[in-house]
Amino acid sequence: MQQAYCLRDETINLSFCRQSVTPIPCGQIIIEYQMIDAFSQIVVEKSVCLHDQQVDVEIPCPHCGHYTIQVQKIKCFDLLQCFSFSKTVSIQNSFDVMPHYHLVDVSVHQVHQLDEQEENYLTDQKGDDYSEIFEIRTYREGDELKHIHWNMSSKFQEFFVKVGSQPVHENLTLAMEYKENNTFYDLQFDYFYSLCISLLKENIAFEIVTSCDVQNMHVQSIHSVDNLATTVRWMMKNPIKTLDKSFMSRSFYQIKGQNLEVYHL
Repeated sequence: MQQAYCLRDETINLSFCRQSVTPIPCGQIIIEYQMIDAFSQIVVEKSVCLHDQQVDVEIPCPHCGHYTIQVQKIKCFDLLQCFSFSKTVSIQNSFDVMPHYHLVDVSVHQVHQLDEQEENYLTDQKGDDYSEIFEIRTYREGDELKHIHWNMSSKFQEFFVKVGSQPVHENLTLAMEYKENNTFYDLQFDYFYSLCISLLKENIAFEIVTSCDVQNMHVQSIHSVDNLATTVRWMMKNPIKTLDKSFMSRSFYQIKGQNLEVYHL
């Protein structure tokens, strides 16, 4: 297998090659193989005949996901095909079928509005929140009277104004469940991947909830397209069948199909 991944609706190319390790060569070889998804479901089960040195096979990939090609049994014939013997083997190789990117309908600025409701502020960067003060300076023409620091102004007999702080925008947290390989989850992966690309283009910091194993989850910060692709491939290999909301420590977005749901915790 020359490819480690392909796009959905493309094909993966397999090459079965003969390797002679005995003094007497064998004739026809029948190879039984199957393709298994991340949910241990057999999606392809076929056999191929190897007459010459190599035979090439194309396998269609209609759904996103992580797949493993397993060769389980080979049957070898003599040159005259009078005798044969079978052998159980364990040879495998894996690949990923990636989603498609397309423009998403939802505005990434709308997506980012949730974090603007956070009550944390940068005390070392000025902004428009006056519950936390960035600095106090002398009055300038155009400053609003409501921002005057009256206690300091009366003390020094000069007008001083308060400068607000900049709100802290924590990373957006994106999560999704993945239960089987079908059209619904294909479109969900498309939407999820496309939304992440849009956030990267807008330089909006975000993280993705991924699964460490069957029982544990963690978050992965995304900072580049390559990093995103690696994370998506991990998600397809280690699917979250049921999202544990108790794991979340703050508000997050869950992608369901082609919809975006907001959960305030």
